[in-house]
Amino acid sequence: MVDLIPIKKLYKYESLAREESSTGRKYVYGDQRLPSVTTILSATKDKAPLDAWAARVGAENAERIKSEAATVGTHMHTVIERMIAYRDLPRPTNWLMLKGYEMGYRLINQYFENMQEIWGSEVPLYYPEKYAGTTDLVCVYRNKPCIMDFKQTTKPKKREWIEDYFQQLAAYAAAHNLVHGTTIQYGVILMACQDGTTMEFSTIGSEFEKHQENWLRRVDSYFAITPQEAG
Repeated sequence: MVDLIPIKKLYKYESLAREESSTGRKYVYGDQRLPSVTTILSATKDKAPLDAWAARVGAENAERIKSEAATVGTHMHTVIERMIAYRDLPRPTNWLMLKGYEMGYRLINQYFENMQEIWGSEVPLYYPEKYAGTTDLVCVYRNKPCIMDFKQTTKPKKREWIEDYFQQLAAYAAAHNLVHGTTIQYGVILMACQDGTTMEFSTIGSEFEKHQENWLRRVDSYFAITPQEAG
């Protein structure tokens, strides 16, 4: 196990209340109710591949797989969040919980030795009048300021399959840069696979800027198709 480093509180991150509705999650910032990054991504993505997969495996089986994956992911995140905060972990009580714990520890052991500073864990971020969300980590990774998210998957993914993940990182970086005066242009996805492997995907520089441009176009598309949310 690598030695973890304490959070270096360079910025004041505001807590944002969350609201769930039929149109997705919103974050409350003053009198603004801002759609979440994941809500915007979901509303503007091509759902045909997911629908085709659900049809292939069966609706009931698809829901079971998605539910189990979400549960494993929640427990994986719990491990990382509590380790960063130096908090004890509850004893695992079922196999999905145990699997999530193992995957969280795997990411910590393999990648956290490359981390120089942690600025915030589970960081709420907002871009006024546009969107808000919560990123898993703001840190210095491989000697560069970084927005980082942790993902779990049932099987390894190819880079071309995770465009939404890169746009999610770009969204959080744009919000952090605007509100906190930073210049973060580096995003990292650390992914634990249920087959026992891990993957690291990163984007930086001009490629990262392109992801931000694509993200902002999706924000515009979101408000075009859901104009009632703009107010």
